[in-house]
Amino acid sequence: MPAIDQEQLVALMPRLLRWAWSKTGSQEQAEDLTQEILLQYLCAAGREKTAGRPVREPERLLWRVARFVWLKRLRQLTAHRTVPLQETHPDPRDLSADAAEQDEKARQAAWVRQRVMNLGRIQREAMVLHYVHQLPQREVARRLGVSEATLRWHLFETRKKLREGASDMIQTEFVYTPHKLGMGINGQDTPNNAINRIRESLLMQNICCACYHEGRTPAELADMLGVARPYIEHDLKWLTEQELLREGSGRYYTDFLITTSRQEAEMMRVFEAHKATLCDAITGHLLANEAVIRSIGFTGCDRPMNKLLWLLIYLFTRRLPMLTDMPEPPIRPDGGKYWPLGFDRTEPVDSLRCFDYNGSMCNDGFYWFGLHNFGQSEIEDVMDAWTPEYRQLRQLLEKLIRSGFDRACISDGEQYILAQLIEKGFVSSSADGLAPNFVIFTKVQYDRLYQEVFRPLAERLQEEVCRLSADLHSVAAAMLPPHLQHLARLSQAMAEHDVAYTTELFAFHDSTLYHPIDKRDGEFLTLAYIFR
Repeated sequence: MPAIDQEQLVALMPRLLRWAWSKTGSQEQAEDLTQEILLQYLCAAGREKTAGRPVREPERLLWRVARFVWLKRLRQLTAHRTVPLQETHPDPRDLSADAAEQDEKARQAAWVRQRVMNLGRIQREAMVLHYVHQLPQREVARRLGVSEATLRWHLFETRKKLREGASDMIQTEFVYTPHKLGMGINGQDTPNNAINRIRESLLMQNICCACYHEGRTPAELADMLGVARPYIEHDLKWLTEQELLREGSGRYYTDFLITTSRQEAEMMRVFEAHKATLCDAITGHLLANEAVIRSIGFTGCDRPMNKLLWLLIYLFTRRLPMLTDMPEPPIRPDGGKYWPLGFDRTEPVDSLRCFDYNGSMCNDGFYWFGLHNFGQSEIEDVMDAWTPEYRQLRQLLEKLIRSGFDRACISDGEQYILAQLIEKGFVSSSADGLAPNFVIFTKVQYDRLYQEVFRPLAERLQEEVCRLSADLHSVAAAMLPPHLQHLARLSQAMAEHDVAYTTELFAFHDSTLYHPIDKRDGEFLTLAYIFR
């Protein structure tokens, strides 16, 4: 019987759609689930046809695929809703569970075979003759030339060894301590980038870690991670399609940078060697020019200097010429233009590097540096403006900036949005009117800051920057496995641009910077708007 033809699929669609709706509770999600089921069914039927194996029970295969797709989706969700299925289906079995169970049995059988091979001759042959060939003990004893009592002793000792080995297997071989891989990007984001899916999948994170230093086959990954091979192969396919892994000669290699805690500590030691001549020199120069900085008259110039330094260090290091330019990020399969970045902090290492660090963000005149206890903030969401809510907040914030925070520019329909900006901390409201809780520069003011304060310091530090770059180059290159040497320039550039983070970290520990009480107290210290 051939696979389901087009007319049969059309006839089954209402039934399949009702089943999908009963699982998801949403018409939109049910339609998406149905489309995915049909796609997976057609792929499976096509593979069987190519292999010369006709699908004898196509409708049964369709429902098995449906259950497999639904269970796979459940594993990807952090929360889900299910509704009991009232109808009866041709095959109630779970295809994914069947595949996982078969894979697990094969792994255990291979383990038992290996243990039996390592037994002595008499014990090995006794096990095979009695338990595999089902010969009675008397016949086995005769063939081996031993008494029945001796045979029973050998069988007992053999079973004991296998039980002890099985216990060791459960405690060691099949128990894997997972890595928690933090994921980020360097470049232009998209609302639904592939990185978000890795953040939600511990298995994908562990696959990427396992394939980082050397290539792995699917079988090797299944053994390492203690996960059935069908699950491994599914994630390998997706990771390869997203260009996060690459395949060569049946082995998979991670194709993006993963930095460990130990590597971060090694980089920090390089910066510590340059603390006095670079990082402290930056902070000292800015403090020495406090009068010049305040005379520029930008909005927020009256902040205490220990608070203003958070922003000034960030803005200066953004303009500090480094020797290694950041390479142009590639266009990703998900539509973004960025470098994927991984951070494996499974093994904590004593290091001065202890800030929460989200890096620099720049968007349409807004600049923000997320670190310390404000590494994550709604400031990111307002700057990115992916959703209509945040888009409205940013539009009104820009309107206020350009009007000089004149309350008269706010329409009645915008009062609620203004209240949100105030509640989130972007704007303060008092009897005197509205005021920003961040720094604002006109173009003229920022140009003056650069020419009078930043530029002389940058010129004076060029030789020290060269020395830092040389030291970082040797460390960064040694960190990369052979198959990732093409990312050496990216690794070098990222290390050099960490001068902002380390300068602020050193100043913080020297009590030169203000210590924020909590996230709300610190997150606006590094936010600025610069008119173009």
